Parts: sequence; structure tokens; C-alpha cells
Amino acid sequence: MPSDSTAPADHAAWGLRHFDVWLFRWMRAGHGARLTLLALARRVSRHSWVPLLATLFAMAASLQEGGWTVVMLCLCAATVAQVVSKKCALVWAAPRPFALGLSHNHLKHGSRAGLPSTHAAVMGSVVGFMAVAAPGHPLLAVLGTIALGTAWARVYVGAHFPTDVLLGLSLGGALGWAGARLCGLG
Repeated sequence: MPSDSTAPADHAAWGLRHFDVWLFRWMRAGHGARLTLLALARRVSRHSWVPLLATLFAMAASLQEGGWTVVMLCLCAATVAQVVSKKCALVWAAPRPFALGLSHNHLKHGSRAGLPSTHAAVMGSVVGFMAVAAPGHPLLAVLGTIALGTAWARVYVGAHFPTDVLLGLSLGGALGWAGARLCGLG
């Protein structure tokens, strides 16, 4: 196991982070990023909430009854996912790629821990909630595409490792699904 101060004490955790670093570099994220893709990833990282919200509003308008109530409940579930994700990040305290020198801080992001990705958790919760509330809705695939695009962008700009966004999407999806079920939807 490496002796540097960034290596976790747990050997299994270090093995996962080692794979994460390899995958991060394989994606050509961080210092290996292509400028045109980096510009796109910055925009997606900062502004993907706009098409997500527009898609949610379009879904609300197309639902037979209570569409706006469903969207408000979905946004409440997303808020819960945000809080839970940030609490987990405080406990797990995993550094971001730019904090380890693997990337520039392209988003001028704070140095707080990045596991799980809160952006991915929020996006995942929206997809998970709406998958229960409006199964089979044609715009559900659009929500999923926005969530996956945001996850890619957050890795590409060096704000997260791949497992940060995968865990965020999974955590958020589970919380969104549970939230919709608790609301009696689906």
C-alpha cells in the first residue's frame, strides 16, 4: 500500500481509489482533458439543472392530475438527497481529484469532500422519484440522460472521481424511489 498521506488506511478503499484514478485518467479527465470537451463539461456541470427543471415542468404539465404536486414532492425528495449526500461526504471525507493534484480546479470548487457527488445524488433522486411517479413517461429518458451527462461532466472537470458520481446516482435514485413510495405514488 502506498505510504503517502492521501492513501486511505483501509487497503480495500485504497484499491478502489487506485481503480478510480486509473478510470479518471482513462477518461482523459483532469490534466488530460480536451479543451472542447472541457468547455462543454463546464457548462453541463454548472447549468444542467436548467434542462432538468424544464423537463420536470414539461412532465408536470403532461400528467393528467396533480402533476405540479408530483413535481413539488420530487423536488422535496431531491432536497433530502442533497442533505444526505452532504452528510455522507462529511463522514467519508474522500478528497476530490483536484485536491490530489490530478486536475485543475476548473469549477473553482470548494475543497470539501466529494464522495458521494451531491449533483449526482440530486439528479438521481429526481430520476428515481419520477420513475415511480410517472413510469413509462416519454420524458423519463430525458431526465436519465441529463443525470448521466451531469455525472460525466463532474468527472471530466475534475470535481469528482467516477465512483463519487456512481455512488451519488445510486444513493439519490434509492432515496427518490423511496420518497415516491412513501408519498403513495406508483
